[in-house]
Amino acid sequence: MQFLLSNPYFRPSLWPTLFLIASLPVLLWLGTWQLQRLEWKLGLVEQMEARLDAPAIAIEDASPGIDDEFRRYRLSGAFDAGVEFHWLATSEAYGIGYLIFAPFTLQDGRKVMVNRGFIPSPLKEDIANRLGGTASFEAIARVPEMPGALDATNDITANIWFTRDTAAMADLAGGGDYLPIYLEKLGEVAEEDWPKPGAAKVTLVNNHLDYALTWYGLALVLVVIYLVFHRSQGRFGRPRE
Repeated sequence: MQFLLSNPYFRPSLWPTLFLIASLPVLLWLGTWQLQRLEWKLGLVEQMEARLDAPAIAIEDASPGIDDEFRRYRLSGAFDAGVEFHWLATSEAYGIGYLIFAPFTLQDGRKVMVNRGFIPSPLKEDIANRLGGTASFEAIARVPEMPGALDATNDITANIWFTRDTAAMADLAGGGDYLPIYLEKLGEVAEEDWPKPGAAKVTLVNNHLDYALTWYGLALVLVVIYLVFHRSQGRFGRPRE
């Protein structure tokens, strides 16, 4: 440090400097972007908690849309008998299994896809014990997924789904006047009863601060390596005569 202060000349090497100029802004931008995502995610979590704590709304008096995610609804109607779709999932309590999605017809004639809950893998084909019928319960609105380029392809033949593409499920169930959201059934069932609502909870993952610190850390490491390299090459300070 004393050498740098007493002889403060710097002769940058071309290619390392060009690499630094190209890379450093990208790393800083990625860190800033993750901080922006953190702010967005915190707002989403706050909205989710407020809606989950609010009283349930009668779905017959509402028109749920994708902007109503996490709202609680009361509904009555009937599950379609013998029609269900199995989304591969994992439960902390029960291991690998499936979430059971089934068409539900509301009293006013509209239809909605309902996630009835979790079953372990050995019960996948035990549809006889999950027949349709009238039901009344509370549920949480969720926004469906569209398969992405990196998502595994849903195995329609084996009825194994990797994305919650409830629009495709509704088409396979015969179509109809389906709501644009699907519902996560709430409530508790007896120990021997399946499926179990809420056994494979989906939470909002918030790692944006960690990602931001990682990108900023990489930017700092890049600068340190750049300086150490030039120091080792004798490019700090004018050579003493």
